[in-house]
Amino acid sequence: MTSTSLSSQDKTKLTFLFDCYGAHPHRWPEDRREWASNLIKQYPEARMLRDQALELDNFLDKAPAEPNSSHLMHEILAQAPQKKYHQDLKTNLLCQLWPFESIWRPLSALTTAGLFGILLGTSSPSFLYNQDVTEIESAYLEFSLGDSFSNNFPEGEID
Repeated sequence: MTSTSLSSQDKTKLTFLFDCYGAHPHRWPEDRREWASNLIKQYPEARMLRDQALELDNFLDKAPAEPNSSHLMHEILAQAPQKKYHQDLKTNLLCQLWPFESIWRPLSALTTAGLFGILLGTSSPSFLYNQDVTEIESAYLEFSLGDSFSNNFPEGEID
């Protein structure tokens, strides 16, 4: 029970397929090849769309390719921004060490971080320094930092 005309949805999809991939089946996506081939076999309208796409493909294949233009390449490179060269030795050395545009932004960020660290270090709350020392910490400090290990060990006497 085949109809004599192609549905508008199939016609749109088939036209899109031909516009994107051309009339040759080997260029079509694999999942669409069988579907498109069946439509072309069944409907004369699909064959007509394929013939139009084939004519366009043949015309494009015969058209000469644009040769490489060295003139165009030189023109594009001439319009590209050029790197600035400084004649002054001091600025030239600075440009070699820091090739980016300005150095004040990273320096200001580094300075801000340093000042914030100094400010935080000098104005830390006193509770950070006045913590209770537990027995284990005092034993560790006595054992590791003491010149000689005494018998006044906090956890008990060693015989």
